[in-house]
Amino acid sequence: MQLSSETRLKAILDGTGAGTWEWNLDTNDVIFNERWAGMLGYTLDELAPVTFGTWERLCHPADLDLAWKALQKYLDGKGPQFECVIRMQHKDGQWRYIHTRGMLLNGNGQPRWLMGTHLDVTEEKVTGRRLAQLAESLPGIIYTFVMEPDGRYYFTYMSRKVEDFFGLTAAEACANAELLFQHIHPDDLQAVHDSIGNSFATLQQWVCDYRVINSGMTGWLRGVAKPEREPDGKVIWQGMVINIDDEKRLELELERLSVTDELTGLFNRRYFLRKLEETATQQERYGGEFSLVSVDLDHFKEINDAYGHPVGDLVLKRFGQLIQNRVRKSDVVARTGGEEFLILMPQTSLENAAQVTDDLRSAIEAESFVSDENQAFTVTMSAGVVSCREEVVTVRELLSVCDRSLYKAKRKGRNQVMVQYPASETRA
Repeated sequence: MQLSSETRLKAILDGTGAGTWEWNLDTNDVIFNERWAGMLGYTLDELAPVTFGTWERLCHPADLDLAWKALQKYLDGKGPQFECVIRMQHKDGQWRYIHTRGMLLNGNGQPRWLMGTHLDVTEEKVTGRRLAQLAESLPGIIYTFVMEPDGRYYFTYMSRKVEDFFGLTAAEACANAELLFQHIHPDDLQAVHDSIGNSFATLQQWVCDYRVINSGMTGWLRGVAKPEREPDGKVIWQGMVINIDDEKRLELELERLSVTDELTGLFNRRYFLRKLEETATQQERYGGEFSLVSVDLDHFKEINDAYGHPVGDLVLKRFGQLIQNRVRKSDVVARTGGEEFLILMPQTSLENAAQVTDDLRSAIEAESFVSDENQAFTVTMSAGVVSCREEVVTVRELLSVCDRSLYKAKRKGRNQVMVQYPASETRA
């Protein structure tokens, strides 16, 4: 059965739920269909007589100017059709969002009719507003990211908070994704790209911690997103980016505390042994020489007994500072016991390490300390120095040789440095 054009058009309009309107721009006559009135809870009879003023009366006053501007833009030839979204009042008093579209029919010498549709988009508007409110209340950015099979990528949605994190508007980020990636710290950029590529290939959840630079300030972010592959091969991630500065600060502080001595700020024994193992492995593989120094403050128990532990703590802290002032950044210094210290000197000969250690011995001997009762006293130290060059020894053996050298210095009267040469010859 062949359907008439009018029947097909009516079926299409019924299927979309759109109301139709016709407005004669020359006479101001209007024609509305029954569905147009129905979407606002009325019948046409209830609104009779239906005039152009009927539409104006039902529109939200604040939106009338918007509608007139959209119409003028269209009539001035600056748009393909008349289009705007305005609020109109339902019979129950609620405001409904109505999407208005129309086009002008110009007959030769005939009246000008603007004809179009009204479609209720309240649910979409409300949902969009709720999403925007939700995005604003969340602690991070909500986004949709797309990667094509050829590697091209872009954002199709970005919540407003991208301005707070990256200094970009949502429109800028969606128009050019590279603007956002340019804010990622150079040291982290490749890792971010690699993690996205891995998620694209495996469809595993994308999780990545990285730094961004915004207005000269560096901050830590964490991105989390779930990927889904489309039939055409592209992958879409829906996710969130949050600020983790506080978490990273705590993590770094815990890491610092786990490897440092609380009193002196030097490294602790556990960290020192790890670095010593790494250095010994490097030396065994690539050759070279490194030195190890074991230091002990002389008669430190007597200082604590005579002047109290607070004064003893001040001595330890000052001694730690003296060591730090005399070693290189590449050297590793640790407090390994009460008054015991170890110094690792990579790429350092035995002679140079011995000279640095003896300079340290002279420095601590020259320091003048004062007790809480204003009693002046001095502190000395004993040390053992060993090196590892060609001979293959374990870290345990190296520490043992170093300790033996230290004990020899103590037995010989303290306040001196004993050096252990590769040939096991010991010199003061």
